Amino acid sequence: MKSLSLIIFIFTLAQNICAQNFNAGIISGISTTQVSGDNLAGFHKAGLILGGFVNRNINNQMELQIEMTFTQKGSVNQKKDKLPQIADINLNYLEFPILFKFVQSNNISIELGLQTAALIEGYYSDLYGKLENQIEFNKLEIGGLIGFSYLLTRKISLNTRLSNSLLPIAPHASGQTYNLNKGKYNTGLNFSLQYQF
Repeated sequence: MKSLSLIIFIFTLAQNICAQNFNAGIISGISTTQVSGDNLAGFHKAGLILGGFVNRNINNQMELQIEMTFTQKGSVNQKKDKLPQIADINLNYLEFPILFKFVQSNNISIELGLQTAALIEGYYSDLYGKLENQIEFNKLEIGGLIGFSYLLTRKISLNTRLSNSLLPIAPHASGQTYNLNKGKYNTGLNFSLQYQF
């Protein structure tokens, strides 16, 4: 229900913004993620990406884009028979990426940016459901991103994006840190379609 309300809000906001000197649109896609520091490897956690964006041309070669998306992240233990002590991680975020898009040709643009994300829900789970009394996740995530967009039609583009947390989303279970390894970090490889009104 929260997700549906968010989508309706973004759609209404995007229509109002289109009346200004901004372009607006909607985003829909899938996230494939992993969590560094969980003793697993691989982008095995699939989730939804739903939201909207506004952008404005800075010049012929660059535009600024601001997004608001509901994104599911986490990790999945695909070796539960061998590593039953490692739980799945389930994270739902409201993300706010701010990025610069650099136009390379009529169809291709490269993007760089930062994002903040507010944690809506985060929990560990196993075969039997949610686990209680686990280490809590940080309520705020700060991350960087890089990606590219390919214009399929005048209004629809295909976007691929790699993102990574810059600050830990949770401490290690042991509480230990080593150099830049301060805890668990989200890494996402996302694929989405963006429709501009």
